[in-house]
Amino acid sequence: MKHKLQTHFFLTYFFMAMVVVLLYSVFFYQYTSEILIERETKNLQELNNSFLSQTDSEIRELDNVSINISYSNLIKKQLSEWMNVSAGSDEFRNLTTLLMSINGTNMNADQINLYDYNGYLLQVGTKTNIYPINLDTLDWMDTVSENAGKKTVSLPYATNDLKSSGTSNTPPTWYISLYRTLQNNSKQEIGVIETMKKCSSVFKSIITYQKRTKNAPAVYIYNAVGKLVYPYDSPEAGNVSSTYYSIIGGQPENDSVKTYEANGKRELLIHKTSSYTHWTYVIVQDEAQVLLPVRKMLNFLIMVVFLMIGLCLVFSFMTSRQLIKPIRKLKRVIHKTMLDTLDENNKAELSNSFTELEELNQEFANMNVNLKNSMNELLDSRAQELKSRNLALQSQINPHFYYNILASIIALAEMERKDEVVMICRNLTRMMRYITDTSNAPVALRDEMEYVRKYLYCMKIRFQENLNYTIEIDDSILDVPVPKLIIQPIVENALKYGIDCKPPWNLSIRSIITESSWRIEVEDSGIGFSENALNMIQERIRIADEQPGLPELNIDGLGLLNVYIRWHLHCGAQIIFEYGNTDEHHGIVAIGRKKEGKEEWEQPNIP
Repeated sequence: MKHKLQTHFFLTYFFMAMVVVLLYSVFFYQYTSEILIERETKNLQELNNSFLSQTDSEIRELDNVSINISYSNLIKKQLSEWMNVSAGSDEFRNLTTLLMSINGTNMNADQINLYDYNGYLLQVGTKTNIYPINLDTLDWMDTVSENAGKKTVSLPYATNDLKSSGTSNTPPTWYISLYRTLQNNSKQEIGVIETMKKCSSVFKSIITYQKRTKNAPAVYIYNAVGKLVYPYDSPEAGNVSSTYYSIIGGQPENDSVKTYEANGKRELLIHKTSSYTHWTYVIVQDEAQVLLPVRKMLNFLIMVVFLMIGLCLVFSFMTSRQLIKPIRKLKRVIHKTMLDTLDENNKAELSNSFTELEELNQEFANMNVNLKNSMNELLDSRAQELKSRNLALQSQINPHFYYNILASIIALAEMERKDEVVMICRNLTRMMRYITDTSNAPVALRDEMEYVRKYLYCMKIRFQENLNYTIEIDDSILDVPVPKLIIQPIVENALKYGIDCKPPWNLSIRSIITESSWRIEVEDSGIGFSENALNMIQERIRIADEQPGLPELNIDGLGLLNVYIRWHLHCGAQIIFEYGNTDEHHGIVAIGRKKEGKEEWEQPNIP
């Protein structure tokens, strides 16, 4: 059964597009989902470990204050005597001073409360006072006494007791307390130590992360019996919660657990229990949030499918109606263009019977063979020329660098600085591997900057505190291909002429990224370029542009001209190469590359 040409084109392109997009979508979703979930699991594990470590550290500070108080022999011996004094007495001031010194200048505990079994309470910290108290009203006293000197950590609680009288209408502040019995030298309990800290400080790392992070995962902390510790201001705080605590029962720590909420939403759950506080930290992340990039990509693919259907309709219609006329026109143009150069016949065998296509194939084959041969010869010749020029220019750099490094080693040896000589020789060995590689292929900017860092390290050892340098290169351009040894000569030139002044000498290497270009600036703290030097550089660059080929240079005459020629070979019309003086009359040289259209930074310009 014969079909119209329009129908044939449409069905072919449509089914090809649908099959490719469908297969790719399935593979992309499965593969990317697994990667994202695995990556998110590792991130949540690290985040959970960080929360656990930082929260334990805050509780440990309370514990350390409590332990130090319990070890104080002076407090053990005179606790009863000190408690039966007035708040304005010297004994009271001495006791509060002692407790504040134990608490430290960092105020590890916001409040220290010392309970005497004779019925007195001493407060030091946010509120400082001493007064009698009925110990029977303290519901935690029996539990603390049963632990016999071991720490007891309370659940979060809200209180206004530590606020001044003028702020009684403000919301209460949430605290966590750590209790420990105080024993005398005969191991008899004589009181209880309470150290308090605000919940906002204890859980600061969690609170800060959730405030700063968009779509942050939910964090829950349970004590050893399953009571909710964090969020401390939740209605469920202090009560046994079975929502997530029962799910993690028997599950290995740090393993991801997928759960379903009542509405069917999938969640990713990570948990770990602290060996110090015995609190269990649980992080819950919505799986839909993790897979959001995949879903966005699938939506994009669906849009692409509809777009391709529309394009297939338009393309098949236009092609079927205008196929013959363009082919005949193209045949005449090709035949006329290649009329004087036709000497071969590389006609391909076609599987169709269209006369126009047969004639087009004949003429196009002849043109293609001739153009291909000509272009291959031209490109090969041009590529060899560029390679030769680039290698020759690069080879002029190496001796110049060796002389400087050897001079540094000699200077260090004369000063008997053996360690520095060993270190600079090791760096020189690594640097020699880099510069002696005869490959003409561009290197990544990160490799070039690593070489520059080793070079500056050698110079730093030589000049010590007289030389300071900074390197600030944006990560987005570290994979940009550049010719080998393109930055180092600029840095070396800055060191050579930037130390013609009193030390210390400062060298700055920084990157500037815009929407249309990137550039690297090297600035020294010297006296800058003289007017004669600027004119000489400009004239030599002009001559190099007008006279293709290698310039006649000795080792001391390379400098910026060598860098300019090699960078121009690499970038062509997209080159950025600037030099001059700053407002402070320091020398500065910048090289970079413009972005042309939609071209990516990574596109090299040399073979």
